[in-house]
Amino acid sequence: MLGRTLFFLFLTVILLLAVLLGVIWVLEKGPSPTVTEIFCRSMRETSAIRWIPNIFLTDQEIDAFKSQSTETLETQEVNTSLIRIAQGGQTEEEGQDLELIEISDGTIKGKLLIVRDPSRVILGTSDNLGNQAGLQLTEMVEKYDGVAGINAGGFNDENGRGNGGIPQGMVITDGELVWGRTTTMYNVIGLDGDGILHVGTMTGQEALNRNIRWGVSFVTHDGLASALIINGEVQYQNLASGVNPRTAIGQREDGAILLLVLDGRSINTLGATMENICDVMLQYGAVNAGNLDGGSSTVMVYQGEIINSCASVTGPRNIPTGFIVLQEGQSDG
Repeated sequence: MLGRTLFFLFLTVILLLAVLLGVIWVLEKGPSPTVTEIFCRSMRETSAIRWIPNIFLTDQEIDAFKSQSTETLETQEVNTSLIRIAQGGQTEEEGQDLELIEISDGTIKGKLLIVRDPSRVILGTSDNLGNQAGLQLTEMVEKYDGVAGINAGGFNDENGRGNGGIPQGMVITDGELVWGRTTTMYNVIGLDGDGILHVGTMTGQEALNRNIRWGVSFVTHDGLASALIINGEVQYQNLASGVNPRTAIGQREDGAILLLVLDGRSINTLGATMENICDVMLQYGAVNAGNLDGGSSTVMVYQGEIINSCASVTGPRNIPTGFIVLQEGQSDG
C-alpha cells in the first residue's frame, strides 16, 4: 500500500513537472516574440530563478532580451526650484497628512501612500549594517516608531539566499555616508535636508554635496538605472523591463512624497513594468521618481501591518533599508 502511494506521488510530481516545462517551452519558444521577451525580462529581474530562460533558449537568444546597462550614464540634476514645500512642510491640500490609495488599473494592483509633509520621511536601516541579517520591514518601522514604510535599496542576494544584511551601492543616513564610497558612482534615490527628493547618477561625495540626508542606490540585475522621472521628464532609457512586483518613491510639486508598491506573482496580478510605475507616478503628479528594490522584497507597512500582497513564498524578507514615515508631529529634524 505504501509503495503504491509513493508511486502515485512520484507520478504526480513527474506530470506536474512535465506540465510546467511545457508551459515554459510555450513561453520561450512559442509563436509570440512579445510574450517571450516579457517572460525572459521578468525572469532575469529575479535573483533566485533568473536562470529559467536558459532551459530552452541559448545564451545568444537570451542576449537579445537583455537590457542595455544605463547605470553609468549621466543624468540631469534635479531642479530643486520645481519643488515648493510650504513652510512647516504642510501643503495647501485639505485632509489628513497621510492618504492611502488603492491602485487598481486593469492588471496593475497595489498601494500608494501620499505623505504631504516630506519631513516625516526618513531612511531606516537594519542593525549593524553588513555584519548581521537585515530586518523585516515591520520590525524596521517599529524600530523608528514609524507609522508606515516601504522597502528601499538593494542588497546582496546571490541565488535569492541573501539575509538582507549587506546593502548594494551606498547608504546615507542623517547626512552621513554609512555604506559605500565617496568616489564611486551610484544611482541615487534620496531626500535632502529640505525634504526634496533627488534621483540620478552621482558619486557618494556629490550626493553629500547636494545635502542628501537620507539615501540609497539601486540598479536592476541587467544594470538599468533607478531614475524614472527627473524634472517632469520620463527617463525612457531606464524603462525596458518585464513584469514583477515593484517599489518606487516620487515627489509632487508641492513636496508631497509618493510611496508606491505594485503587487505581482499572484493570481490577481502578474506584476508591473517600469512604464507602469511612471504612469501611476505621473497620474498622481510626480515631478521626480525613482525605482527601488522590487520582486520578493516589495512590501508596504501601514499602522503595524503589511497591507500589500507580499510575493515571497517564505514571507516578508529581511532587508537592510526602508523609507520610514514617522508619526505625526515627528520629523527628521
